[in-house]
Amino acid sequence: MIISSINISGFRNIDHSEFFFHSNKNLIHGLNGAGKTSILEAIFLLSFGKSFICKKKSEMVNRNVNQFFIRANITQEHLSNTISSSYSNRLHLFLDEKKSGLLEINRYFYTVLFSSSDYNLYIESKPYTRKMIDRFVFGVDSLYINHLLSYNSALRQKNCLLKLNRTIHELRSWNRTISALCRRIIDIKMRFIDQLNNEIRNKFAVNLDIRYNPSIKTDQNLSDDLIFSLLEDHSPLEIKFRRSLIGPHLDGFEIFLNDHPLRFYSSGEKKFHLLLIYIAFIELFKKLKKDYPVFLLDDFDTAIDSRNIEILTGYYPKMQIIATSVNRYDSFNRLIELHKEK
Repeated sequence: MIISSINISGFRNIDHSEFFFHSNKNLIHGLNGAGKTSILEAIFLLSFGKSFICKKKSEMVNRNVNQFFIRANITQEHLSNTISSSYSNRLHLFLDEKKSGLLEINRYFYTVLFSSSDYNLYIESKPYTRKMIDRFVFGVDSLYINHLLSYNSALRQKNCLLKLNRTIHELRSWNRTISALCRRIIDIKMRFIDQLNNEIRNKFAVNLDIRYNPSIKTDQNLSDDLIFSLLEDHSPLEIKFRRSLIGPHLDGFEIFLNDHPLRFYSSGEKKFHLLLIYIAFIELFKKLKKDYPVFLLDDFDTAIDSRNIEILTGYYPKMQIIATSVNRYDSFNRLIELHKEK
């Protein structure tokens, strides 16, 4: 999949601009504050329906207007599609001018983002690592997002009851609903982590792996009934603390290098080995989806050095890379310079 162009209006500090991309290596360069990361954020938004920088979509609107619009042309083999997004109090996604959801868009467009500014969080912060894995799983198993959204909706309803100090009997029906969703989500995560670790082992001569630590712990084979029983056992404590205490929303993942947590290594070791995980995921994505994702590299020469990006493009000459930097590098196929600093 390739993004050939993107039109952005009213987004961040971009009033109205159109950008065209090469099918291989693209570099957006210019002064800080010129809007380089905003372009990547707009591309990411079309892929996931959210920002990788902030939660509030209203914060992404240019201060001179009250709405934004993003439209991209996507090519996949011999097919061409448009994906667009508009925001005015609420975000809407469109595929070929028809209102659409992430499940449908995922069939045509998926991005992988590697950023130098927060790579450490994806190693050291449990919520960030969980978020990274969720994005990866969604990339290769589009139905996963439906299970996750259904689970989050049921969890909100259950937590609402807990805040109202309801009884164990009133929680039972939500525990029954949640138990079935938990089992599906855990099964998908376990299968994905096994696949990703296999790719890491097959591709790199390093002792690097991701370990999954489900919040719901048991020595028995998971079933809906077993998870329901575990949820019921936790109900008295959940009523006491007035919140859900176990479930996929609290799952943990940790990256290990040579059987030691990667978080204890140097910043250079962390960054390099996290990149290896991303490359392994790209390999897995290609095997399962028969295509490459679009690889977004924010502040690339801080995230990885120029030698490593040459290695990366050498491995994947048909994968599109869109990188940003304050510096100009003529080795890229297309250079997009942003002049104005705001």
